[in-house]
Amino acid sequence: MKKLLLVAAVAAFTFACNNDSSKSSTTSTDTAAAKPADTAATAKPAALKEGLMQLKDGKMMIVKGGAWAAMDAAVTCTNGRKVDVNGEVTKGDKKRKMEEGMMIDQDGQMMDKDGKLMDTSGWD
Repeated sequence: MKKLLLVAAVAAFTFACNNDSSKSSTTSTDTAAAKPADTAATAKPAALKEGLMQLKDGKMMIVKGGAWAAMDAAVTCTNGRKVDVNGEVTKGDKKRKMEEGMMIDQDGQMMDKDGKLMDTSGWD
C-alpha cells in the first residue's frame, strides 16, 4: 500500500511540474507578443551601478540614486583617473577623449559602447 501511494505521489508531482511549465511558457510567449516592438529598445536596466559615467549625446552623464544625471563637476576614480565634464579622461600625463557611448565606472574601468571592458594597460 505504501509503494502505491509513493508511486501515485511521484506521478502527481511529475504531472503538476509538466503542466505548470507548459502554462508559463505559453504565458510568457503571449506576454512578449502583446508588447510593442519598441519597448525592448526603451527598457531600462534593472539596476544601474552607482557612479557609472557615460558620454551620451556629447554630454557626460553619471548614475546618481539609480538614475542618469548630467555631471556637474570632474570625478576622480579610485584608480586615479580623472573624468572631466567634457569627457576627457586623464591619468598622470596621459589623456584620452571618450567617444560616444563609452563608459567608465568609479573604479576607473573603461568600457566600450557595448559594455565590454577596454584594454587600458598603457595607462598604468
